[in-house]
Amino acid sequence: MKIPGMKPFRGMQGKQNRLFLTILCYFLSLLIPIVIIGISEYWYSVSIMKNEFNQRISTNLGSSANAVDLYIKTTQETGVNFLYDDTVQTLLMPKNLQSLEVKAELWRLPRILQRNENIVSKYTDSMFVYIDNQDVYVSGGVNYFESFFNNMYKYDKYDASYWMKKQGSDKSVELLPVTKVIQEKIHVKQVVPIVMTNRIRNHNAVMVVNMDVQTIEKTLKGGAVFDSTGFVVLDGTREALYDANGYLNGPVTAASLNTAFEGNIGGSKELKVSGKPYMVAHVKSDLYGWDYYSFTPIDEFNHYTVGILQMTLLLCIVLMVMGIVFSFVFSLRIYNPIRNIRDIIAQKSVPMNGENEVNVNAAANEFELIQQGINRMSDSHQQYKVKYDKQTSEYVEYSLLFLLKGHTINQEEILRETLKADFGFTHSGFICCTVFFDFKDAFYQDIQDTERIYIINGIKKIVWNLLGNQVPCYVLEHRQNLFVCLINIEGPQDTELLHPAFHSMLNIFEYDIRMYYDITIGIGTFYTNVNDIGASYNEAMTAVSKRNKDQRFQIVDSNQLSIENSYQYSLHDEQKILNYLKLGDVPAVQDVIVSVVESNVQHGVSYEHMLQLFKEMYVTGVRFLAEKGQSVAQLEMEHELPFSEKAFGESFLGTKELEKAAIEFFTRIIETTKAQRGQKTGNLVSLIEKYIQEHYTQDLGLEQIADEMGVSVKYVSRVFKDKTGEYLTDYINQVRIEKAKELLVQTDLRVNDIAERIGIHSRTTFLRVFKKVEGISPNEYRTLHKKIKGFE
Repeated sequence: MKIPGMKPFRGMQGKQNRLFLTILCYFLSLLIPIVIIGISEYWYSVSIMKNEFNQRISTNLGSSANAVDLYIKTTQETGVNFLYDDTVQTLLMPKNLQSLEVKAELWRLPRILQRNENIVSKYTDSMFVYIDNQDVYVSGGVNYFESFFNNMYKYDKYDASYWMKKQGSDKSVELLPVTKVIQEKIHVKQVVPIVMTNRIRNHNAVMVVNMDVQTIEKTLKGGAVFDSTGFVVLDGTREALYDANGYLNGPVTAASLNTAFEGNIGGSKELKVSGKPYMVAHVKSDLYGWDYYSFTPIDEFNHYTVGILQMTLLLCIVLMVMGIVFSFVFSLRIYNPIRNIRDIIAQKSVPMNGENEVNVNAAANEFELIQQGINRMSDSHQQYKVKYDKQTSEYVEYSLLFLLKGHTINQEEILRETLKADFGFTHSGFICCTVFFDFKDAFYQDIQDTERIYIINGIKKIVWNLLGNQVPCYVLEHRQNLFVCLINIEGPQDTELLHPAFHSMLNIFEYDIRMYYDITIGIGTFYTNVNDIGASYNEAMTAVSKRNKDQRFQIVDSNQLSIENSYQYSLHDEQKILNYLKLGDVPAVQDVIVSVVESNVQHGVSYEHMLQLFKEMYVTGVRFLAEKGQSVAQLEMEHELPFSEKAFGESFLGTKELEKAAIEFFTRIIETTKAQRGQKTGNLVSLIEKYIQEHYTQDLGLEQIADEMGVSVKYVSRVFKDKTGEYLTDYINQVRIEKAKELLVQTDLRVNDIAERIGIHSRTTFLRVFKKVEGISPNEYRTLHKKIKGFE
């Protein structure tokens, strides 16, 4: 390519095609992972499918085994219920003990058997019971013992003598090994006898329920995933109950199956049976100890994997062809802009006199020319970047400080975009964390004041780096020794990513052998709105305020706390403080403050709202001083009060420190205004007496009087007793009885009406109180007074 007014660069023409081929080779090399991924994906898919295949087979086998166990359990419960039936207990007895009345009622036993047999007929063959060697009771009637077991229902393994011996068995329930049974010399079935024995009238009654092996077969096959799946069932003695396909006739035996699945109960394994591979699943019954095995040919699994292999090969071929085509297209599209950029940079960089032509030709390829141009562009804009970064940092810090104070910003998108562009805040939400360093006296004694700022800045960098390695974050020092970390995460579940970083931080700072500081890390709640950053900060500060003072290094998560975003400070609480201030009662004021603070702490009030609570109590004291014509400056406090906006913003104080300062503040108010106060307790007693005189007709509970006076019940009772020498309730009764005496003398009202008028709504109570005060009843008082008046 020729550029007007410039000499051509010798040596570059031969390098252009080489650069194009290099780019093309890079693109073609990207096709190699396609093959690797295809192979990996195939094996991974086969592995996942095989696991699902095995799990599905095992699950279905387990469900079928549970169904069989349920059948056996239901059969057992039905047999036991029969033996404990009241009619059976009455009628079932040896034949030689049966009376005429019993024999007349024996027809009931077959009916009861029939009813129970209907319950389990779906999965059992027959049911019979006997109590001697004479008769056997079945649903159809009564049969002779020998005839029944030798002709009507003959067992292959158990003859009549065996069943005679069963009457002496001490086992209440027993599952016998599988056996063939011949019914009426025609029908042959395989059954599992379930034998239940119960003591009736000092004789052993034997109940036998025969479970049909075909039922087990249907249940197992009904839950099979594939039609080709076969089953083997072994009883508790490792004897085969069911093996329709003859799996145990070859090299595989019950013992070998037990060995193969030893220690792997409930799993599956690949085994060969007669040279053919099978996936064998095993489930063991927890109730009866039976072992269930399913044999599924591996061919069933391979049938599905062939489709995956074909799809994977086809996909790889298509991707390879597309990759080759796109590699040529992309190589051309990438190379042409590179060539154009090289020409532009060369045009601006090479002098026309050709003095630097050697340097241009010395460049290996177009990339080096482009790199030289990029370096010059980087240098020219470096100064601008420094200024921009400084302004950005100031803007972010100012905005965050504004939000931390509980304010909101209108153009939140600008802050969000700035954080995204300069600090990597690409996620949707934010969470505030606070790192509080509680420096001890040893720190201030050993570290020079001029050096402390460098230590604080170093701590800030450590905190920022440790968090920045995990998540995007911004760290600023908000209050003295308190670092606020704004962290950008996608959702609340990502909060767990912070804990490793915080634990690493604590591990680093735990090497504080001089005990310079304690560290508490508070974690706020996740929010998506920028204007909610202040709320998350408030929660993190609340978490720090809930720290354990006895633990040096700790992490407190606000998500594990119950936080209330409003404080409780009622007009009643404020009035009580004002009343106690007027009375000069320091312990009472202290009790109210402690009670209010404790109530808010128990309700989980957030740290910022606790600060507002103390500000509100501070305003109560200031207002009281103003009413007395004094100010806070006249209190002559030993320490500066921490309730100003500036003090709250510059330092971090816990609830206990603020409570202590509040108590000290109100104590100084009482001491300062003591000379003006006089005998306030005497005035309180006068107010109480006046209130009782005016409201004696109403309900005068101690709570009512205390509320009206603005003090506590305990305080009212104590002050009144101290000043008058009598209990407040006695005084109320005295006032009411004096009023009653006046009404008894001056009116003809009935006793009930007088009691109502003086505020006692029970005649019985009025009579009792009147007699307690005066020593006589109301009627006697009225009669006595009339007699005295008559003598006069």
